[in-house]
Amino acid sequence: MARTKVRFKGRFYLFMIVLIGVVIGAILIMQARKRNAEIQFGSIDADLEVTAAVIRDEMIVMTEQYEKALFQVVEGEVVNNDQLIVQLYKRGYQDDTMITLLNLQKNIYAYQLQLLGGELPPGLVEINSNIAALEEQIRAIAREESELDMLTLEQSLKGLQTERAQLLRDTVQADGSLNAMYEEEASHIATQNSWKLDIRNTAGTGVVSFYFDGYEQVLSVNKLSTINSALVSSVVNGNNTSAATSTTSQEPLYRIINNTHWYIAYVTKSNEPMRLVAGETYYVTFGDYSDTVYTATARATTVSESSVVNVLEFNTDIGKLIGTRVVHATVSKSAQGLVVPISAIEIVDGIPCITISYGDTPLRVEIEILSKDEKRAVIRARNEADTLVAGQKFYKP
Repeated sequence: MARTKVRFKGRFYLFMIVLIGVVIGAILIMQARKRNAEIQFGSIDADLEVTAAVIRDEMIVMTEQYEKALFQVVEGEVVNNDQLIVQLYKRGYQDDTMITLLNLQKNIYAYQLQLLGGELPPGLVEINSNIAALEEQIRAIAREESELDMLTLEQSLKGLQTERAQLLRDTVQADGSLNAMYEEEASHIATQNSWKLDIRNTAGTGVVSFYFDGYEQVLSVNKLSTINSALVSSVVNGNNTSAATSTTSQEPLYRIINNTHWYIAYVTKSNEPMRLVAGETYYVTFGDYSDTVYTATARATTVSESSVVNVLEFNTDIGKLIGTRVVHATVSKSAQGLVVPISAIEIVDGIPCITISYGDTPLRVEIEILSKDEKRAVIRARNEADTLVAGQKFYKP
């Protein structure tokens, strides 16, 4: 079979040259269009709704295991160093010893009145009247008819009973029977004191709390650098999987909280451009608790493969949030500066970047995002060595 030889004419070669030129031109036009956008100057107000974990600046006081505790201060009270916080009774203590002592003191009081012969000193009448009033207030609380603090009333009642006992010791001329009862009382008090341990505050001035949620050891200001997204997510989702389990004989007794220094932490996705910028000021509201606008300073973020842990530091009274672990917050930021479209920002190894035109060469620059809306973001160079200015051209991905 004879072969047919194909010959290309000059017009074909000319056509191919034109076609290649058109393709190259299209590529150049596309590249030009990708970098013909310029960094603008502007301002953006941003609000971000988050669910965050509260991290308190607090010291936990531990103690050996005990049988019974008698609190000497109320929840939320401001206490100082060396102030009596709680009286503990050691393991093995039985309330029978206290009941025996109380019954003996009632007998002493009745015998003292008998020796007085019905004539009560004016001071005793006043004290008894005050005791009766306190007892009625305590009964009203027990009936849920009063919102007064039970511990405060009980402490006042004990103070009056001690004052009454001393008044009667000073007033009543003791006979042999009364002196024997006094000696028996002293013996019972000594026995009672041998079981008792007074715990005085050594953790500094602050707000006292006796409630624990199990996260105190891991959500600590001393462990901010180790707080990760898994822990924060567990807290805000209500999973108490991080509750500390004691491996020693000690257990937490109370906390002393610095109510003017605290943090919140929340998680964002690593592929989202908006995250906190260390050292920047933000404004935060907690709508479920108050209309107060709090000022906070951002700490350095912790970036993992899929998440970013954002931490805000507060130096103001924590207020109603002092007993709260999870909060819904609005984080606000107004910023003015260099503005680019959100579409121009890429996340590379967890860090936001834009690519600028450095002469004819693309140059990737790491950035920080100060504020953003749905379409634009206010940015600045992350590294001091990099320079970004208004009018500079950048590439669109």
